[in-house]
Amino acid sequence: MGMRIQTNISSINAQRNLSVSTLALAKHTERISSGYRINHAADDAAGLAISEKLKSNIRGMAQAKRNTSDGISLIQTAEGGLHEISNMLIRLKELSIQAASDTIGDNERGHIQKEFVALKDEIDRIALATEFNGTRLLTGKAEIPEDLLKNSNRPPLEIQVGPSWYQAVDGLEEVRNPVHIIRINLEKINAMTGGEGSLGLGNVSDEEGTRLDKKIYAQQTINKIDEAIDKVNEYRAILGAIQNRMGYAVANTATMIENQEAAKSRIKDADYADESSQVVQQGILQKAGVAVLSQANQIPEMALKLLG
Repeated sequence: MGMRIQTNISSINAQRNLSVSTLALAKHTERISSGYRINHAADDAAGLAISEKLKSNIRGMAQAKRNTSDGISLIQTAEGGLHEISNMLIRLKELSIQAASDTIGDNERGHIQKEFVALKDEIDRIALATEFNGTRLLTGKAEIPEDLLKNSNRPPLEIQVGPSWYQAVDGLEEVRNPVHIIRINLEKINAMTGGEGSLGLGNVSDEEGTRLDKKIYAQQTINKIDEAIDKVNEYRAILGAIQNRMGYAVANTATMIENQEAAKSRIKDADYADESSQVVQQGILQKAGVAVLSQANQIPEMALKLLG
């Protein structure tokens, strides 16, 4: 091969190979420093699209899981209110049985009536006060003060438990079992003492409601309280079923998140064993390229010896 000064082919070749190894070293170093195999669309366009879609689903499911957990908290709040109402109903029955006996007179029944009235007032207060983020949970369709409904979501309540929402399967109320939401219909859960759909005890201002100031009233009250206890038990059974369902929904969402995180990791995350070996390999090639380039740049000087 002839000796030329103007064009150093060996140097050009060494520069090209050095550039390749330097770029490769930079790419593998970036992957190690970021932890991702795909940092730019140029790394793997299809893989980037799939991993970003999975990332969106995972973030959406994580929020849906939190929504479901909040839904469980809502149900527990309602059930807690019903638990106390149930305790008071049992006490009302106890008082009713006491007042129905002729071992006491109307004077004593009048004293018992005072506690009976106070407990009925407290049942109504708890029914009105039991709420979750402003949504009333134990009033059903009862007419209640508008001020209490300012921040209340109207039934049926919808808990977003999935990462998507589609009109055909989620947006139509006639769809019995939506895919991405769980509906909670609290319209039938009315723990007020009086009014349509209530416990049927009659509130304190209702003279035809349950009372204990006379023996006959006390006797009639016993069965009505039994019916109210049965109704509260039914309410609690409904809430318990919903809570269990939502517990399984949380578990299923957690499983889906885990599996999709694994899929995303296989696509996008860097394999440190492979990347570290590539860094070592490309580092050696880069050093070798620098040494070769240094030697190649000295080749034109050899032509000067021919001029000596």
